Amino acid sequence: MINQSIEENLKPTVFIIIVLLLLAISAYPQHRMGGKVVEILDGKTVAIELFSGGKLTAELQHIEVPEAGQQFHQTAVEHLQKLVLAKNVEFRPLRIINARTIGQVLLNGVDVSQQMIRDGAAWYSNAAQTGQNTAESTIYQSNEAQAKTEKRGIWSIEGLNPAWQIRAETEENRRIEAKRAIQTPVKSAFVEEMQRKQKPFARKELNSESQVLSATTGAVGNLPANFKFVGGLLVGYDPAKKSGMVLTPLYKTNVNNSNIKQEIALQIIYIYYDGNEESGRRSMFVIGIDSVSDEYKFLKSNDLIVTADGEKIIIGKAKWSTRQNGNSKIESMAYEVKKTTLAKIAKAQNVSVKVGNFSKALNGEIVTTLSNLLQVAQ
Repeated sequence: MINQSIEENLKPTVFIIIVLLLLAISAYPQHRMGGKVVEILDGKTVAIELFSGGKLTAELQHIEVPEAGQQFHQTAVEHLQKLVLAKNVEFRPLRIINARTIGQVLLNGVDVSQQMIRDGAAWYSNAAQTGQNTAESTIYQSNEAQAKTEKRGIWSIEGLNPAWQIRAETEENRRIEAKRAIQTPVKSAFVEEMQRKQKPFARKELNSESQVLSATTGAVGNLPANFKFVGGLLVGYDPAKKSGMVLTPLYKTNVNNSNIKQEIALQIIYIYYDGNEESGRRSMFVIGIDSVSDEYKFLKSNDLIVTADGEKIIIGKAKWSTRQNGNSKIESMAYEVKKTTLAKIAKAQNVSVKVGNFSKALNGEIVTTLSNLLQVAQ
């Protein structure tokens, strides 16, 4: 019984290895396999229970269907379901990309991808992107042209953008939001302006040279207005954008000498974006540092080095930007940092930071707040 169980469990693994070998050796004719469609995973992906044993997730070749949230998305899924669910099909694997087996699904000798295009349930992916041969590409284009002329399915909806355009726009918006989220929280001048208009949530002296400034709800840049303080942290989430941030208070210190006055502010930020079930949560940690002075102090040298219990940790160069406020030059620096690095810093008894020619020992309470940030980011 044990040997039989092991043999059954190995079947899918062995099958996948065979498929990989077949796809890797282009000199062999395209492999064919038969099975029954047992599940529709989305508008172009099905699960096939193979007659030879095992189960395969197959993506229909050379087509795109409306993304989740787009018009006709569910209709495309239901159309594919009507075409192939619970029916015997033939599958010809073409290639594997990111654990997806892409290929031709045939129902009674009919290419299901072509049928989806002809019915207006899918767009044809450009041949230049898929490597499809000219003869087959011509047939696909002809089917799409007929569906478009007859205004079938997706072609009946005016202004419906193809899935690849939606994905590109989504990625560009994500990139812009990520850049904005990194840059906005560390702009101390803006925070101070808001604090002059509103009563600060808290103000606590750490020592004679530094103080904690905690912004009131909604006071930090263009962040969601529903931010609130939890355990000494500023926490907020924007359900419309599926994004959130957790920030430590803004720590400030003044550096005075006979010639130049300089103000330094530091903040640690956790940024996250909730994707779908497939992409999951994307997140990053950022150390933000602002400098306000009569001259640029970090233009040529802005590497961040943290020393934790005698161990030097090189964070690296900043994403540096600047602006002016009267005669004051405000430099904003953002450093993406690994969670493991922050965890090491949080455990240390003695911590100091060095940026360019500036160095400062951090108060123990700051490190405690960092520990709270890491717990929230679990």
